[in-house]
Amino acid sequence: MGWETGLYVFAVVLAAASLQGITGAGMMILSVPALVVALPATVVVPGIVLVYLPLGTAQVIQLRRDVDRRRLALLAVSSALMVPFGAVVLGEVDTATLQRGIGALMIVLALLLQVKPGPPYTREAPACAGVGLIAGFLAASTSVSGPPLVLLGLKQRWPPARFRATVIAYFLIISAFSLPFYWEMDLLTPVTWQFVLYGLPAVAIGYFTGTWLRARVSVAAFRWLATGVVVAGGLSAVLL
Repeated sequence: MGWETGLYVFAVVLAAASLQGITGAGMMILSVPALVVALPATVVVPGIVLVYLPLGTAQVIQLRRDVDRRRLALLAVSSALMVPFGAVVLGEVDTATLQRGIGALMIVLALLLQVKPGPPYTREAPACAGVGLIAGFLAASTSVSGPPLVLLGLKQRWPPARFRATVIAYFLIISAFSLPFYWEMDLLTPVTWQFVLYGLPAVAIGYFTGTWLRARVSVAAFRWLATGVVVAGGLSAVLL
């Protein structure tokens, strides 16, 4: 990996990590579509997972009191069932095609929720389990598991603090769970570790930037920003 590509990785990860601190999602949604333009998905996906681990750990420690443990358990357990299948897809299938299809679907769903979200589900547990299955598959195959989680949170109108903390904790758990599968499939290559070296400083700066910005975002702005993250990620996935 040349230094020009390394600087590009740094810039993309910095922007995505800063946004992650505000909404709880954004690290993978925005960074992966932009990064696969410059690097193979088999480098970007495990690389961004490794880069995310210290950021997620710091944020979970910071926000631990706001984590909804029941929702987190439903999401994490159901997701874990699909991680092995997602890892196989990453190693064997053209993830660019998969990513474009996911991106288009997320744009449509996000806009529908803003226009006419409807009332929250009265039985949330099945919805959490279903979203967890989808998110687990996406986490391992593309690392972009955020859109279905963000859309569920918006639909259910979770309070921003609870929303943010629970989603960040979920990302941390599922990222750590994915690593052994990447290792088994020989996806943690020297180029992946170069990616990590460029990404880690950006994550450190993004952590403090996101913390500063989070206190300055209202509930209404949070909802629109969260939707914007999904739409921007979807557009990037479709167009890049």
